[in-house]
Amino acid sequence: MGEVFRHELIVSDPEVLPALGERTGMRFGYSSADPGFSYRLSRAGDEQLAVSSVHVGGTMSLWGDTEVFTVAHVRGIRYDWQIRAETGTAAAGSSVLFRPDHPSLVVAQDVDVTMAHLPVPLVQATADTVYGAETPVGFTASAPVSARLGEYWSGLVRLGAEVLGTPAFDEPMVRADLTRRLAVGLLECFPLLGDREERYLSMEAQAHRYRVAAQFFDDHASDPITVEDAARAARTTTKNLVQAFRANHPLALTPAQYLRRTRMDAAHRDLQDGDPARGDTVKGIAARWGFTHPGRFAQYYRQLYGTTPSRTLDR
Repeated sequence: MGEVFRHELIVSDPEVLPALGERTGMRFGYSSADPGFSYRLSRAGDEQLAVSSVHVGGTMSLWGDTEVFTVAHVRGIRYDWQIRAETGTAAAGSSVLFRPDHPSLVVAQDVDVTMAHLPVPLVQATADTVYGAETPVGFTASAPVSARLGEYWSGLVRLGAEVLGTPAFDEPMVRADLTRRLAVGLLECFPLLGDREERYLSMEAQAHRYRVAAQFFDDHASDPITVEDAARAARTTTKNLVQAFRANHPLALTPAQYLRRTRMDAAHRDLQDGDPARGDTVKGIAARWGFTHPGRFAQYYRQLYGTTPSRTLDR
């Protein structure tokens, strides 16, 4: 994950707003004749994800296009939108998807808007991984597939808004998890081009491969197994297994990373139970679990457990 950026400001001149959208790919113009107009923005993000919380006081209109997928979740008095031939309103607590090459017009009044901005390459890569098929991502409409999925998206947006204002957003793993949740949520909550049942079956197949391979790794971590062995156990190819792990593991680990983590956990337990007086050594325990390079083992161990393997053994 890249460097985090943050924006916190309040403006009363709509002419300065286009510059604020450049960082998130929003190419919009803004206008307001309301003497009480105000615009309050809180935004954080990196090159993969940005989340914006906006309060609009008074009446404002905006028009233009976007380079990224942006979903606005809205609460307030008025938020009327037109995207090509589609029209709707989102002021009652619903969401609307803005897509590249889909010119849009919005009239808003006294609203709170939480926006998730997701780059097209990220959404495409997520779709390729989750569904196991490299089909260009496109959406058929701007509203959620159903009320239930609209509520689910609202929950994801609330999570993003809560994390946005905390130091936790600065942590790469937190942002990576939030990015994955929002990217998958976008694909599942809004009407994606293609056969939905076919995508569901693909996801089920990927989840099955992941479960079988993960269990294989857990059961045989002490044996001289490889990722290819796990792929055969799951009756798939190594490439497809990588996709299955990327799509289903909470941290999007690859099979190789999962196996290494499983063996690290086993070595950690052996170090906790070990006794130097019995002749137990870090080098011996590391080698038992397939780690032949002591320095690299110590590096991995420190990253996972925050201490050195020798300190764990000597306790």
